Amino acid sequence: MTDPATAADAVELAVAVAAFAEQAWDAVVGLPDVRVWLEPAGVESRADNTIAVVTGREDAVRVVDREPPHRLVTEADAVVAGRGVVLTTTWLLEPHEPGTTAVRVTTTGLGAAAAQDPGTALRERSATALSTLAVHLRHFAGRTGVGVHAWGPSRGRTADSGHERAHARFLAQVGILVPRQPLTIFRGVPQLTGTCLERRAGHHHSAALLLLDGPAPGVATLATTGTDPVHEVRAVLYWDRAPEIAERLSAQWSSWLAQP
Repeated sequence: MTDPATAADAVELAVAVAAFAEQAWDAVVGLPDVRVWLEPAGVESRADNTIAVVTGREDAVRVVDREPPHRLVTEADAVVAGRGVVLTTTWLLEPHEPGTTAVRVTTTGLGAAAAQDPGTALRERSATALSTLAVHLRHFAGRTGVGVHAWGPSRGRTADSGHERAHARFLAQVGILVPRQPLTIFRGVPQLTGTCLERRAGHHHSAALLLLDGPAPGVATLATTGTDPVHEVRAVLYWDRAPEIAERLSAQWSSWLAQP
């Protein structure tokens, strides 16, 4: 469970993970779907009436300080409330109870926007990052995974489509995702099997977190981001055939999300 920050100009959350500090450090620096939620991101409406996820340049996030296995600091260029800012994110990993590590993430640089919509969006994305990290370490600590990523505009989008409605519709189109219950994925949707661990409802970023056993063991996130909503599917798969399956699954989800 994450806990909110008290500082007015910072976004801060924390989680206790079932791993030693060295294992948690390896996951923070190595997993392809944990830090991604904290990179500069937004939704852009284009002149041709399409929308896209905007994550900036590949080199937008810079590591400016690292003290393995306890401290990682990154900087990222972003546009917040119409102005350019530099966001600084600090990861602190400290021993907690025996066999567990406290992971605290603090992002500064939003200024007054930290208490407004940009801060809410980043806080919600940070919560997804920490929940995903905790699941990886609980089930796949020390293993190397292969990433899956696909995104597309909200299906069946209308003029009054808000974030909450778009995410609920997305999950209803995918299948039946009830926390702590096996997945039921509908026919025509790229097939996943496993268990829905939790559903996180937010104002700007919502996500369902899945523990997969097929088509390969792993962790997946089905998310909706933005007030002009887009859907993202991210997963990390663990198996000797994971690269082949991840490539196929990314293509299948990209094709499904592109359908009107």
